[in-house]
Amino acid sequence: LWMARLKGRPMPRRAPMLLPQLRAVFAAEGLPPDLVWLAEAESTFNPEAVSPVGAKGLFQLMPATARELGLRTMFPDERGDPVKNARAAARYLRQLHGRFGDWPLTLAAYNAGPGRVRRTLTAKNAKTFTDISAHLPAETRMYVPKVLAILATRAGIAPGRLPPPR
Repeated sequence: LWMARLKGRPMPRRAPMLLPQLRAVFAAEGLPPDLVWLAEAESTFNPEAVSPVGAKGLFQLMPATARELGLRTMFPDERGDPVKNARAAARYLRQLHGRFGDWPLTLAAYNAGPGRVRRTLTAKNAKTFTDISAHLPAETRMYVPKVLAILATRAGIAPGRLPPPR
């Protein structure tokens, strides 16, 4: 479904301008540089995007998560800085991957929260996103395939081929 939707969709307008800088940040943090396409799903590459629940920036960091990752959320809110937001998101993704061991679960935890994903894995005695997807919020069930489709469409990375952090 997501592959078909993305096939004809143009690249977000701000992406070409931001991609080189964001890729460098993700690479410096040990993540696959093409994972920066997560920003298309999160904010359509809008550094000032704000969600109804208070997430902000390219990678839509919640205030508490941003503070845990060393960003200020009061004036000036550093989540609006593309490089600082990307660095914090990359660190968070690396931490999540260290906890969950694969990208689909990492992406689910990024979206729904690591506690919810861990509790669901435990409750269902499961090991994979596929095993628990039906028990996660609908937004997360759609989010993981959407991000994987964006990576396949924009970066040519087939689902399951995204390398782990180094």
